[in-house]
Amino acid sequence: MGFPGGGTPEKASSSGEADSKQVSSPDEGSAVKPCPCDPEKTMSPQMKADIAAVNAKLDTAITNNQNNLDSKIASYKKKGWSTEGDPNLENLKRHGEELKQRKKDLNDKINECACHGDGLMNLANVVYNEAGSHSMNAKTAVAYAYMNRTGGVPRVPNNAAEISHYKSIGTRAQGMNDSNAGLFAKQMTDSIEAACRRLRDKDPAKNDPTNGSTHWVSPDALPSSANGCRNGYFANQGRCFPTWTDKRWEPGVKETLAEGVPRGEFVFYNGVRY
Repeated sequence: MGFPGGGTPEKASSSGEADSKQVSSPDEGSAVKPCPCDPEKTMSPQMKADIAAVNAKLDTAITNNQNNLDSKIASYKKKGWSTEGDPNLENLKRHGEELKQRKKDLNDKINECACHGDGLMNLANVVYNEAGSHSMNAKTAVAYAYMNRTGGVPRVPNNAAEISHYKSIGTRAQGMNDSNAGLFAKQMTDSIEAACRRLRDKDPAKNDPTNGSTHWVSPDALPSSANGCRNGYFANQGRCFPTWTDKRWEPGVKETLAEGVPRGEFVFYNGVRY
């Protein structure tokens, strides 16, 4: 969920027209050039510890998967069963290789952009928090909008009102387990890529897919309006969303749709006074 009252209206309110301009996002194929700095030199001790905690969880998942595979192979042999082509064993092998690759991809991406120091991981963690399961276009758009919000400083959110449900990377690592470690690594790797694209951008005002937006909402996070909406929210299209998304309460607000990001996923806003 995004800024105060996160959640996106599926449709613009009757009192305000959305900006229909589709602002181009950085091309999916235009990944940033490598920035080969040593994270051991560019990142703080705490950030390095957080990254190490993630790697430790990935190592545990890899080890446990291998132990499970070895145990099953031993059991098969004891029973005289063939291990050739067995789907259960093959799935375990594939999962183990996937975990190893995702751990490598994660660390390669960190190393690739490490010259941005803690700011890289701060911004990537916000992107993960807001758009971890969404496309690269959505992740990149969130990275731009958050940097607009902070005046171009890739800092940790000030409070839950700024970015709700935010956790440090180290805290996220504590919640990792064998079943979700691989997915976390993949989504965080992509979030780092999105963060790096924004941090590498020499002309962010020109390339900003959100047209200078500082706020956003996502429909998937909006509660139903069936039982009424609490203070600061109003009902529209069967959902409750923040009053600051509507011109009746926020006269200067303007919506932007980022290219390649469906309205149902994210709508971005500028002109919000807080």
